[in-house]
Amino acid sequence: MADDDRATRPGGRRGVEVLTLPPGRELPTETEKWIVDGLVLAMPGLHTRQLFTLRREMLTEADHVVVGVDRERDRVVSLLTSRWAQIPSGRPCLHIMIQFVGDAYRNGAVFKESWAQHFGRLLADGGPFPEVIALKTYNPVVHCAMSAFSGHPDISMYPDLTGKDDSQESLAAEVAGALAPRAGFDAARGVIPGIGRPLDLYRERPLSHVPEANRYFAEHTEPGDRVLCLLHIPTQAGAHAILTALGVPLPSARS
Repeated sequence: MADDDRATRPGGRRGVEVLTLPPGRELPTETEKWIVDGLVLAMPGLHTRQLFTLRREMLTEADHVVVGVDRERDRVVSLLTSRWAQIPSGRPCLHIMIQFVGDAYRNGAVFKESWAQHFGRLLADGGPFPEVIALKTYNPVVHCAMSAFSGHPDISMYPDLTGKDDSQESLAAEVAGALAPRAGFDAARGVIPGIGRPLDLYRERPLSHVPEANRYFAEHTEPGDRVLCLLHIPTQAGAHAILTALGVPLPSARS
């Protein structure tokens, strides 16, 4: 039921097809329900239904929606949503609202294919490559996934878990003010306290394969807190590095 004329190539594992869908505001109610019902089954370790009950806008207000569908079950097993955010400096800022991959579908191609299709669609629609990519998370795995791109000299990752680089703190404060305008923000640590809903979204704290990341999140967050993670990509070379890593054909990444 979720096939869309804007869907692109299949990818992933176990018969998963990754599709781009219309913006969240254009999705029929039955498609929204199909997405949520699939994710509830795919991620039993999260209180997924409560999340979408409390934060429905994370889907319905998205400018970009990418799903992974297990075709054998006609069930959504992954979801990536994002929207453009306005920040005072005017930099193109992309807010990643959701990045979920079902438990049985991780460590495969679904994650990379979802991001490739996301950026492919964004650029095909005429959008600029974002100078800032930002999200709020309680999950150290997310920080590790983002920081994998920060080895390029033109890409900076915030927060710096070593505490040695504070060059992105003012940008992070600007972004935090746009994404969570009524919340407090600890720019030195990247923590926005108490904004997560539901507070017990994670039945237990996720763990990455990077001990430093696990330790950082354990020391600085409680359930309901979120760490603002962002990539700053101020140059076309940095944008091209990310697109190349994802296998996306290189356009003129900046207008």
